Amino acid sequence: MFEIKENRKLPRAADWIMIFYQIFVTITIIFHYSKVPYAQYFLIYHVLVILFLLWLPGTENQSVWKWLKIWNPILIIATNFTELHYVIHNVNPIDWDNALIQLDYYLFGVHPTIWIEKWAHPLLTEYLQFIYTTFYFLPIVLAIILYCKKEYAKFDYFIFVIVFGYYAFYIGYFLVPAVGPRFTLDHLQNEPLNGVWISEELRHILDRLENTQRDAFPSGHTEITLLTMLYAWRYSKAYFWVMLIIGTSLIFSTVYLRYHYVIDLIAGILLFILVEALAPKLYNILNRLHLSIPGKN
Repeated sequence: MFEIKENRKLPRAADWIMIFYQIFVTITIIFHYSKVPYAQYFLIYHVLVILFLLWLPGTENQSVWKWLKIWNPILIIATNFTELHYVIHNVNPIDWDNALIQLDYYLFGVHPTIWIEKWAHPLLTEYLQFIYTTFYFLPIVLAIILYCKKEYAKFDYFIFVIVFGYYAFYIGYFLVPAVGPRFTLDHLQNEPLNGVWISEELRHILDRLENTQRDAFPSGHTEITLLTMLYAWRYSKAYFWVMLIIGTSLIFSTVYLRYHYVIDLIAGILLFILVEALAPKLYNILNRLHLSIPGKN
């Protein structure tokens, strides 16, 4: 069982993960300072985030500060993702797409995104593009459910697992940068993915928000969706049945919509298993850094 203790003095476990990631990217940028555009601004940003997360626990537990203590990962994770467009390719300029394409072909005897287009239909494309767009909000919904039910210990642990999961696949992007099949295999596709109403606009919105990212391997969509499904099963059965449909559709959409190779999904599943295996012990280790984060009785 987990319990919440009083008088928090140092960051919670999830915030420590964010601090460690800021340190990782800061060191990476310093070693590649001349190659990273706007490097000085990114360094300032990371230092400010670290200082903010260290300072935040000592603020009053009221109004805006209370909400920032609880929900700050939503903003920090999103801004860290946006930064990857400027950093990854400049510190690791060799894309791994050719190797991933060959692995897919070796495993399946076809290029999955090419093969699957025989099943393409405007209504299916419309549905899957919408589902794909909901990815970032799915764990937030479960977090809100737990918070509103005042299950604070479960809420805190779930936030930690999701933050850990996000930064695990961010680091994977640094190690194996790849742009994905919609850029590398587009010349082999026979038909564009046309929807019915808003799928094209949703695709353009995502493209504008992400820019060109090296974010194919591993599939963070697969990893985070599986983590959300697992904890929905444990903590909120009603939401699990919703996630079972949405989550399965979302993972399928990553290949259907040509965002990912299938090997990316396999890597996302393996990363999900790794994160789930390491999370309990890491959570307890980070809890020992202060007096107020949930710990085991």
